Amino acid sequence: MSMEKTDFFEKARKILEKGYVCDNCLGRQFGQLLSGLENRERGCSIRDFFALLMETGEKINVDQSNFLSYHFRFRGMKGERGKCTVCGNVFEELDLFVKKAKEKLKGIDFNSFLVGTKLSRELTGKEEELWENVGIEWCEPLKSEINRLVGKKLEKETGKTVDFKNPEILIVLDLGKKDVKIEINSLYIYGEYNKLIRTIPQTRWPSGKYKNSIEQIIAKPVLKQTKGKGSKFHGAGREDIDARCLAWRPFVLEITEPRRRRVNLKEIRNAVKKTKKVEVRNLKLVGSSLVEKVKEIRPDKTYKAIVVTEKEVGKELEKLSLLKGKRIYQETPNRVLHRRYDKLRKRFVKDVKWKRLGKKRFELIVRAEAGTYIKELVTGDKGRTYPSVSEILGTKASVKELDVVKIHHKKI
Repeated sequence: MSMEKTDFFEKARKILEKGYVCDNCLGRQFGQLLSGLENRERGCSIRDFFALLMETGEKINVDQSNFLSYHFRFRGMKGERGKCTVCGNVFEELDLFVKKAKEKLKGIDFNSFLVGTKLSRELTGKEEELWENVGIEWCEPLKSEINRLVGKKLEKETGKTVDFKNPEILIVLDLGKKDVKIEINSLYIYGEYNKLIRTIPQTRWPSGKYKNSIEQIIAKPVLKQTKGKGSKFHGAGREDIDARCLAWRPFVLEITEPRRRRVNLKEIRNAVKKTKKVEVRNLKLVGSSLVEKVKEIRPDKTYKAIVVTEKEVGKELEKLSLLKGKRIYQETPNRVLHRRYDKLRKRFVKDVKWKRLGKKRFELIVRAEAGTYIKELVTGDKGRTYPSVSEILGTKASVKELDVVKIHHKKI
């Protein structure tokens, strides 16, 4: 025999030496050899090979309980088969796990799933002991085989498909408790919103200070359709509570534990529009990876502010052109300092336009880099933002109304 054959033979012999081992566990140790075979088939072939050698009279040190089903010509086998010393006959229980999974999947709308297995400490210990004894050169882990076999059975019986990348359902087999747990992965809907009123925040406030939010308005019809447990809102930035967003701000709405995944996006859009507080467009079902993409975009924004001043302003407004293409410096505003780190930010103001509305009132249009605090750009925030509109005009200025009118982002 060559060295490879000797290694193979000795590994298999060691497995068969210390008690009964089922075909799955015997074959799994060589799971990376001869693709296209199940481990049970590999194990059966290996057992047949050893039985043939023993039938020729070759003396091999193995536990006889592994060969009780064979009819040898010149000798009989002694002992009792019992349970597999590696898995405890878990492969005989797989149909039970499949049945439990099917019961718990009733009433859940899904197209794809993935099976996961939680081994007991005893099974983990026995598998590790086997690996220490014969190595892991060609083996497949026990979890992997169980996941694959149960996955195939469920595909056949449910008509759904296994998806290793983005499964809608995770089926967890707990071998220690002999139970099945169903984890429903979130449903993700991409869209863009307009906020038409000034009195609601983007997301739900834990304190209950605000009874409604953009998140709740959009999520309500989605939760009704999906029977989901809850929602999470992932926006590409946010506007102040008292500011409107008349641009289209990208977002991803995450619905947790949805029992239905088929949604009528047109009905959702119309339901949101009826509130006359928020509008949405470009709704589409997406994968979870889009959450980070949306949260990472940093587009310029164009704002329209109605500014009032303490003193009358006229030709002084021409000085605002000094802000165009100017780098400004902003320390964390006093109004949010209680919940954000105090740091100095450098931002560019890319364009500035204005229109006089009265002696102490004018409209200001500003295109600025993402993360610019517009209210503080106007007020100066007691010197924490510089230069500022107040500083340039030589009079205190404040924002009466603020709207986001354009978000300069590329199509997602």
